Amino acid sequence: WYTPTPFYSSLEAALLNFRPSAPVFRMLEVSIPTPHRYVRGKSNLMDAISFVLGEKTSNLRVKTLRDLIHGAPVGKPAANRAFVSMVYSEEGAEDRTFARVIVGGSSEYKINNKVVQLHEYSEELEKLGILIKARNFLVFQGAVESIAMKNPKERTALFEEISRSGELAQEYDKRKKEMVKAEEDTQFNYHRKKNIAAERKEAKQEKEEADRYQRLKDEVVRAQVQLQLFKLYHNEVEIEKLNKELASKNKEIEKDKKRMDKVEDELKEKKKELGKMMREQQQIEKEI
Repeated sequence: WYTPTPFYSSLEAALLNFRPSAPVFRMLEVSIPTPHRYVRGKSNLMDAISFVLGEKTSNLRVKTLRDLIHGAPVGKPAANRAFVSMVYSEEGAEDRTFARVIVGGSSEYKINNKVVQLHEYSEELEKLGILIKARNFLVFQGAVESIAMKNPKERTALFEEISRSGELAQEYDKRKKEMVKAEEDTQFNYHRKKNIAAERKEAKQEKEEADRYQRLKDEVVRAQVQLQLFKLYHNEVEIEKLNKELASKNKEIEKDKKRMDKVEDELKEKKKELGKMMREQQQIEKEI
């Protein structure tokens, strides 16, 4: 019997018809290895603990579950049933009993004497930090050497399995892909935002150039209008001046015409007088 110093939690295990030389035992803090000199049939004990903790048959050095049932002494009928039960005790909490029973060629799992499915059994053990798949509850002969011989990738896979981080690998990969996509989206949005900013800047410059062109065009139109108005104004002034000059010339022409008429009238009178005088002269000459 081996009784180490007790800690806050303990395991009690009981065996019936399980492998030769496997005693009923009590072990406190099963994580403390049992010295060779204290317990006989150490491998069987390891198998018993592995068995009750849900280990696969293939990892228990047997071909079938029946091989785990202890043979009967001479003269007694052979047993067809075996079990290993384990009581988990923790300070401040109720004890929990885990049991695995071999009946014929199949296993039956119980928690607190209630039959449960293997996955329920495993989930309760996982709550205690015992991972069946990772086999992190016992270190078998040659396991340390086997771990030491693993390459870094294999050791990483083992540690991930023991720490259960491997269970999150799919979620991790999913999150990583989401992160990569988010980073890509961020980069895309950054470049898109940058391009949009450049396009907006270019559009703003083009608009400013268009506005400037329109202002210049409007100024040219206004200048042309002013020029036409200026020309029109000066044309009107010139026309008015010419009209005044024309009116003045017309007045002078009218005066000259009146003078001409007067001269013509005087000329007619003179012609009449001349004709009269010539007739008188002719009369006088006739009389002479």
